[in-house]
Amino acid sequence: MVTGVKKVVPISAMIGTLLLTPVSWASTAPVTHLTEADAKVENLKAFSESPESTEAQAAEPVAGVNALPLSDVADSIRREVPAATPLLYTDTLTTIYAEHQLKPLWTDEKARLSLENQLAEAALAGFQPQFTAWLNALAQPDLSPLARDMILTDAALGYLYYLDNVSTKGDKWLYGARPFTFAAVSAPSLARLNTAAHNGTLAAFTDTLLPANKMYQPMRKAMLTELADTAPWPEMVINRTLRPGESHESVGALREILHRFNLISANDMMSAGAVYDKTLVAAVKQFQLQHGLEADGVIGKQTREWLNKTPQMRAAIMAVNIQRLRITPDNEPTAILVNIPDFSLYFYVDNNLILESRTIVGRAERKTPIMSSALNNVVINPPWTVPPTMSRQDVVPRGRADPSYFSSRGYTIYNGWSNNASVVDPYSIDWSVITPSNFPYRITQAPGPSNSLGRYKFNMPNSEAIYLHDTPNHSLFNKNMRAISSGCVRVNKAKDLAAILLGDAGWNETRVDGALKAGSTRYVSIPNRIPVYLYYQTAWVNAENIPQYRADIYRYDDSSLKGIDKLTDITPFLIKS
Repeated sequence: MVTGVKKVVPISAMIGTLLLTPVSWASTAPVTHLTEADAKVENLKAFSESPESTEAQAAEPVAGVNALPLSDVADSIRREVPAATPLLYTDTLTTIYAEHQLKPLWTDEKARLSLENQLAEAALAGFQPQFTAWLNALAQPDLSPLARDMILTDAALGYLYYLDNVSTKGDKWLYGARPFTFAAVSAPSLARLNTAAHNGTLAAFTDTLLPANKMYQPMRKAMLTELADTAPWPEMVINRTLRPGESHESVGALREILHRFNLISANDMMSAGAVYDKTLVAAVKQFQLQHGLEADGVIGKQTREWLNKTPQMRAAIMAVNIQRLRITPDNEPTAILVNIPDFSLYFYVDNNLILESRTIVGRAERKTPIMSSALNNVVINPPWTVPPTMSRQDVVPRGRADPSYFSSRGYTIYNGWSNNASVVDPYSIDWSVITPSNFPYRITQAPGPSNSLGRYKFNMPNSEAIYLHDTPNHSLFNKNMRAISSGCVRVNKAKDLAAILLGDAGWNETRVDGALKAGSTRYVSIPNRIPVYLYYQTAWVNAENIPQYRADIYRYDDSSLKGIDKLTDITPFLIKS
């Protein structure tokens, strides 16, 4: 059993959440999306070509139900639904409405409103424009009640396909560069929908489709609060850093913004002063803490950008993070959680927080992947084999310019990857022929205090060769923006993490210190593997019910901006309570 419990903090009260299933590298491409029209065409084309789009889409018949002829029902669907409103699941709709004698399914207002609300929440997240297309279709004023019912059922089928697959594909769908393509709904989901329709229990059925994560309701409330703020948002227009005590005409806008965040009183907002005074500075420091910024009261570029984000922008960011809750369970009692954009690590044992630490994660061009694994050993005094990408892009260019660079950093070059490979003198390499792109050698760094992995490495099996590790340069943890590594996660409190894990393996402090002084590499297996979750949450609500936002370091939230563009189409379908 892991020991050393420091304080009790429920996982659900902490920032973000953890991933359910092992996933691979998220897309590194800039996030772009199809237009609604393009998305409709692509979905319809791909769906019609799918081998699952016909027979596999037929709903299971319900015993004792006399179905209408399918051809008659198909004709009725074509007559009822406007030609300008393409349906994705026509064959399945035909089967369902044949069994229901062409009667509406969504006669229970609670069920209808619940489904429309969930479609609207997904639409606001912006990752799949088809959800907005369904809402637009439902909003057509001249639809017959049956046509509207059919469109809502078509949307329900698409929503079920999304829910069927988000647990295994969410790392791409909710962080990727393009909207996913709809395909066949699973037979179990079709059966559940059909049974609920026949039994009159659609309201209960739709309730089961909501995110189960405990963070859902607080985050949804925060999203609705932002959407309710429809007054024009003031903008701080200033092209320089604003420091405490300075004056600027944009301070008036700052006062209104801080009041809208409930960080200053109405009297303080009404002040006509242009001085960035102590009251405002204190409020800005609170604002900075809520956004993961250094709470120094200095309004630089990052603080100003967050101050100028409208409530609608914040609502959309919260919306996409709500959808990410679908791949983030909150019932792991023992786990190490790393929220990538928050640069933070939390270690829980039996739901108790025993360690929290700052982290350094991958820069934008070398992203830390969204993934899960389990720690299986701790390496004391780890050696380091430089990954080929880093060799080509970082180490070799410097060593080619000055071969002494290799020895000055403790690097050794080998002529192969086998254990009996020979050492290569960097001065013997013909650098006019050997370039970073064709560099054929292996580069290693011996264990020691200057090793790039520091004194500890924490291994966890995964296909991306990602691990947690120490670093010899702890001053980097003082930076606010810490997306500067090559993908692996550096841990500020690596020594404390190692002490906990090694203690569980029977190592006391004296034994660990002795191994460190000896300098040789030791691999220590962990008796109980610890789940590790690297996840990406840029908005959540903390234990004090204060919304938190973080910089979108990998541009994964760009899709949410698409939801903002369609707010007037989406918000009428949201349940406002």
